[in-house]
Amino acid sequence: MRKTFTTRKLTIYGGLLLGFIMLESPLILVANQVEPMIMGIPFLFVWNLFWWAFLTVLFLVAYLTNWGSASRSNPERDS
Repeated sequence: MRKTFTTRKLTIYGGLLLGFIMLESPLILVANQVEPMIMGIPFLFVWNLFWWAFLTVLFLVAYLTNWGSASRSNPERDS
């Protein structure tokens, strides 16, 4: 059986990949600055909080849309 990727699944996969790359890759060195301060918080902390919140919301959307479950039209599931 071949998996099909809907636009929603591709968007979620892409968003997860983007979020993890921004948090875990050497790109974090771009944000590793004390200046500018945003509301008294160093930029690195704001960077990490933003991407953490982005991934948290994306995982919530994925959960609410049953992102990992089989589709309703799957004949193997109905039997």
